[in-house]
Amino acid sequence: MQNTLARKLKQVPEGYLIVGVDPHKKKHAAVAITQDFAVQAKLKIDNTREGLEMMLRQARMEMTKSICRGVTLYYFEMFVDFRH
Repeated sequence: MQNTLARKLKQVPEGYLIVGVDPHKKKHAAVAITQDFAVQAKLKIDNTREGLEMMLRQARMEMTKSICRGVTLYYFEMFVDFRH
C-alpha cells in the first residue's frame, strides 16, 4: 500500500510551495514547505479575512524566496470563519 503523503505529493505540480493550515477557532497555525520537506516558514494567523490575506502575502514571499512556481494550500479541516 502506497504512503498517503507520497500520493498527495504527486498531486502537487513540480516546483510548488506547499502551505498546510491547521484551523482553530481563533487562530490558525500554518507551515510552508518545499516538496523536499524543507520548512520555509511557520506562522499563526487570526481567523479573520485579514489573517488569511496576511498568510497569502507570506506564502507569496516564501514562494519567491524559495524560487517556487506556485503555491498549493491545504486546510486540514475544511472550516474557515471570516466573521469579525
